[in-house]
Amino acid sequence: MNEYVTDNNGVPILGAPDIEKKAEQVIKHFRPALLDTPCHIPLLEFIEELHEKYGVQRSYHLDLGESPQGRKILGRTRLKPLDISIDQCLQNDPRFPFTLAHEFGHLVFHRRIDFAKTGYANQEITDTEIDMLTGKKVLKTPRDWIEWHANYFAAALLMPRATFHEAVASAQHELGITHNVGCILLTNKGYSQVDYIKTNRILQKIYGVNQTNVEYRLSELGILIDHRDEDVSHISELFKTE
Repeated sequence: MNEYVTDNNGVPILGAPDIEKKAEQVIKHFRPALLDTPCHIPLLEFIEELHEKYGVQRSYHLDLGESPQGRKILGRTRLKPLDISIDQCLQNDPRFPFTLAHEFGHLVFHRRIDFAKTGYANQEITDTEIDMLTGKKVLKTPRDWIEWHANYFAAALLMPRATFHEAVASAQHELGITHNVGCILLTNKGYSQVDYIKTNRILQKIYGVNQTNVEYRLSELGILIDHRDEDVSHISELFKTE
């Protein structure tokens, strides 16, 4: 039985708190101590345990081909039998951890979906780069929601909420940043952007993810307040008379 309420297509109705909780449960199942301090999450080891205990198949060396739209398939999750595959092009690529965590998210949340009704075929989910784009989106279709679930889970699993705030504050302390500790107010000022880039790089190193992954997590947790697109230099023009 599905532990979540679902829509008519079997897609779980999940919010961010639900996904955060599940990511923490997964980490506790494998390595509870990983939630005690900021560190790299050994996702490959998790997948190997799933293989050994439950027969979940995995491959990281296949050419998964292209989608019907001509986009390179980066990851694939099959349900019968349970199987996770990452395209060979992502070997030694910084996108590999997030892609693997994304596919793992499908395994966690989407095993009981009727894929014939949700835009997938052959009881499998194939993901291209566009499916793993993060940031604000309008979620309309079942597939939109499914991919958002997997993206949010990937970020929550690789950069756990329980340690991420501490990691941000620690990075700022290391860099000698004393203003807005625990929060990042990003503006168009040069010093602000330099501080942000350095902080982001430290977080990348801690968690073994890339720059985009870190920025997504910072935004989703409300730590990053991005004012880069706000230009107030022209406001005085509003008060000028002809």
